[in-house]
Amino acid sequence: MNKNKLDFGISPEKIAGKNVLLATTVWNKELLLPARNEIKEKLESMSVNILELFCPGSLELTASIKRFLNTNNVDGVIALGLVIKGDTPHFKLVSQQTFHDLARLSNENFEIPLVNGVLTVDNRVQAEERTNPAKLNKGAEFALSLMHMLSS
Repeated sequence: MNKNKLDFGISPEKIAGKNVLLATTVWNKELLLPARNEIKEKLESMSVNILELFCPGSLELTASIKRFLNTNNVDGVIALGLVIKGDTPHFKLVSQQTFHDLARLSNENFEIPLVNGVLTVDNRVQAEERTNPAKLNKGAEFALSLMHMLSS
């Protein structure tokens, strides 16, 4: 693993064998694929078990994760979604509600670390920059954040 500001404090022996839920939206799935692949690569490199869940869109992430947590044993969660600004207030409503709901779920289940990996961008170019491993590489950042939380 490349040294990165988030690598500090990650104990491979503490996270090997942990079960992590990667909840991803189907909406914008082609744009999210590089980030999803980076998340999986980082987690697999630390011998983390990945459970995948797909849901329609960002608004459905919280309910989907909550239902999954009721019947499955997981040690951590990454919620991965993408909301691209359009010409209507829909962007703002979806973004605010999604972030609020994920924060509430995280607080209600504080013993299970949850990383909010929902990207909110103005356009497709920004989305591609954030998910591209050669650019901002948010997927790796989300995985490293969760690994750090699982290590502490």
